[in-house]
Amino acid sequence: MKKTLMWMTLGLLASGAVMAQESGWMLRARAVQMKMEDNGTTGLGWTAENKSQVALDVSYFLNKNVAIELLWLSAQTHAVTSAGGNQGTFSESPHALVLQYHVTDWARVQPYLGAGINNTQYSSANFTGHQTVDRSSWGAALQIGANFPIDKNWSINVDMKKLYSQTDIENAGVHQGTLKLNPTLTGIGVGYRF
Repeated sequence: MKKTLMWMTLGLLASGAVMAQESGWMLRARAVQMKMEDNGTTGLGWTAENKSQVALDVSYFLNKNVAIELLWLSAQTHAVTSAGGNQGTFSESPHALVLQYHVTDWARVQPYLGAGINNTQYSSANFTGHQTVDRSSWGAALQIGANFPIDKNWSINVDMKKLYSQTDIENAGVHQGTLKLNPTLTGIGVGYRF
C-alpha cells in the first residue's frame, strides 16, 4: 500500500512538472488609457470622456505562435458632454475575445497581431433628460502589441486595441441618436507565463 501511494505521488508530481512545462497560460495586467472616438453621436452631438484604468487579460497559447486572449475591464463611469455642456453620465465595461499570432523566434521582442470580437456592457445611465442606453453592444476588436521577455516567465507588455462599440440613445422608446464610442485602448504592463 505504501509503495502504491509512493508511486502515485511520484506520478502526480511528474505529471505536474510536465504540465507546468507545457502550460500555455499567460496572465497580464496593464495600465490603460481609454480614448473614445472623437466624433460624438449621430443626432445629439454628444462626446464621452476618456479614461485611465487597469486592464486584466488571460491568454492561452494553442501552440508557440497562436494564442487566444480574453480581456476584462471593470465598469467605468464616463461623463458625456455636448458643446462643452454636461449631459450626464453612464457606465460601461468592455470585454474582448481575440485570436492572436505571435512572432516568438526573436529573443528580445515578441510582437503580435490579433483580431476578434468585443462585447461592451452599459449601465447606470444618468442624463439630464430621460434618455436611456442599450444594455450591450457587439463589435469587432483589433489588436497590435509586443512582449519584451525578462526571463522565461516574466515579460513587459505594450498593447493597443481598437474596440468597435456604440449604444443607441432613446427617450420614451424614441430613438434620439447613437453614441459612437469605438475606444482605443493603449496600455503598458507586465505579463506572467506559466
